[in-house]
Amino acid sequence: MSKKPTKADLPPARSRQVPPSASPSSKPWEHAKHAEGSSSDPLAARFVESLSYDTRLYSADIRGSLAHARMLARTGLISREDYAAIDRGLAQITREIESAPAGPNAVGVNGAWPGWKIELEDVHMCIEAALVEKVGDAGRKLHTGRSRNDQVALDLRLWLRDASAELTRGLQELLGAFVHLAGQQGDVLLPSYTHLQRAQPIVVGAECMAWWAMFDRDRRLLDAMLGFPDGLSASPLGSGAVAGSTLPLDRAMAAGDLGFAGPTLSSIDSTASRDEALDYLHACSRIALHLSRLAEQWIIYCTTEFGFLTLGEAYTTGSSMMPQKRNPDMLELIRGRCATILGHHAALQTLIKGLPLAYNRDLQEDKRHVFAAHDMTRDCIAMAARIVATARFNPERINASLDRGHLDATVLAEYLVAKGVPFRTAHQVVGQLVRVCDRTKRHALSLLDVDEIRDACRALGHSVSIGEDVFSHLSSANVVSAYRSSGHGGSSGGGYKDWLHTLRAPRADAAGVWIPLKSAEADAKPGPTLQAAVDQARPISQSSLKVPLAPASTATTADTPPLFDVSEDDSTSIKSGAFDALVTLYEQTGRTLDDLPYTEDFDTLAAKAKTTYPSLNTYALFRKLHTLRKAGKLPRIGRPSTLPVKLEPGEEQWLRDRVVQVVGTLGQRDRLPYHPDFDAIVESFNSHTGRTLAPHAVWRLVAKLAK
Repeated sequence: MSKKPTKADLPPARSRQVPPSASPSSKPWEHAKHAEGSSSDPLAARFVESLSYDTRLYSADIRGSLAHARMLARTGLISREDYAAIDRGLAQITREIESAPAGPNAVGVNGAWPGWKIELEDVHMCIEAALVEKVGDAGRKLHTGRSRNDQVALDLRLWLRDASAELTRGLQELLGAFVHLAGQQGDVLLPSYTHLQRAQPIVVGAECMAWWAMFDRDRRLLDAMLGFPDGLSASPLGSGAVAGSTLPLDRAMAAGDLGFAGPTLSSIDSTASRDEALDYLHACSRIALHLSRLAEQWIIYCTTEFGFLTLGEAYTTGSSMMPQKRNPDMLELIRGRCATILGHHAALQTLIKGLPLAYNRDLQEDKRHVFAAHDMTRDCIAMAARIVATARFNPERINASLDRGHLDATVLAEYLVAKGVPFRTAHQVVGQLVRVCDRTKRHALSLLDVDEIRDACRALGHSVSIGEDVFSHLSSANVVSAYRSSGHGGSSGGGYKDWLHTLRAPRADAAGVWIPLKSAEADAKPGPTLQAAVDQARPISQSSLKVPLAPASTATTADTPPLFDVSEDDSTSIKSGAFDALVTLYEQTGRTLDDLPYTEDFDTLAAKAKTTYPSLNTYALFRKLHTLRKAGKLPRIGRPSTLPVKLEPGEEQWLRDRVVQVVGTLGQRDRLPYHPDFDAIVESFNSHTGRTLAPHAVWRLVAKLAK
């Protein structure tokens, strides 16, 4: 029987390895690690951070977090008290970020928001950490059912939607500048070019129309992108890290709350894809191509050899050595920077091309290219708009050499076609006549005589009746007034003047409704002012609204007169005191006029006014009060009973744009209350922002914007 081992016989006990209990990592997403993670190496910490450039996502991040929190509360995954705490905390964080002395996006400098901490890597974790610090466990619950992967995908899409709107506004300014230039100098003659050789005569208005068409397609592309299925119209929120969640998330609810048409189809694709960023950079690249073409052509026009164009003094620079120089540096910089925009597009394509499903950290680099391309595109558009708005063509210099190059050769061939000569034969005849002019040192076909033209036709077997009327078809001035095909390059009907007239009249199509200018036809008055041109080139983007706006020219019910056809009361009825009783009723409300619409006080006023002024419906009643205020008949009484809610910058800009698109300017805002178009604005605003504001609250915001 073996001896029972004694304590001395036993091997020494192995010391137990106790795992550290405190803080393996200061980063809330690295709890599985036993060390400090990337924060233990300064280079690694700097290498993984994106906070230095992604703080501009803060507004989108907070909007997305609020929508996610509302969804969690509605599905019972967090309590209403937790949601209220999250809402309160995020509102406080927003105020702190936006009031930071160094600006909301500054990091690591004096005056930056203290919550921007490099060790937390990015905007998302900084905001979450600040929220937890303010509201405790409620903040820790916000990330329920959410990953940074779907969070950043959502934030990028929200930012891209806002960025598209910003570029669209810039393009509208550029479009308006071309309209302005066409209105001012549209009939100035100009040679057109193919292969950089003189082709046919055109007018400046036709060139403006060509550039306008090019940049308007870019505007339409940006607008269309907002409705791309499973693109910028779809929300990736709720996709989680890759495969979704076992929690009962309502993705459709959150998507609708943020103004999306619905959630994305695949959670795996949602976090792995950056197609929406590629689409956006494609749009930026196409705009850049067009801007670079404009810059190149106008640089040539500005040369002494051409002398067609003079740029505004603010947009040229001198030489450090040659005192006579006025270099088109701004156009050259546009041309150069457009190359960088194309480079960012290529870089993002290259970044994505080798990535397997699903999320990979490479995608963090997408924002470097998207943000840089956006900023450069925005600035190039703005600079181009200012250059176009101040440029002037020089007709004296252009006309001095306009008849050189036989710009009227094609119209002479078409003259012969009208006489029965087949076009290919007519082409050959005119070619021979050009050679005659070259051989005899005559620079223009109009210097030929009728017999020479007849002889050229006979030589090719065609005896046609050619009279002195042929010379009324020759010369550039005659040609530009003779064009007939739609969209032509001349000054007659079917050309740029019809285009200008179209912009001045109400026009509805698949892309939107153009706001009418209250002016006569394009050829009846001088060209529009720049601001009017900009206003007229501002379409309503119906694809970006949940509820389409009613066309301005549509007749409505008796209670809602057409928005743009309201005639003001004549001064006689105002001065006669016919509306003194209405003034008295207004005084009884004790409210300012801007604070009155969509309140019980206004309903009471309307009911009382009906007995004295039975013809005034609700809409007309407010318009009458507004007219009385403009005439100085409405007393300045009372104080607002309500204050406007605080909007995020993107929400404020969205509302401003919608009001301007409907009535033309914020100064025309008083045409909105009690009109169906304002109902559409309210509904689309709430849908876009995820808010549930009543019409009165939205009106107070509009009134505030106007002031």
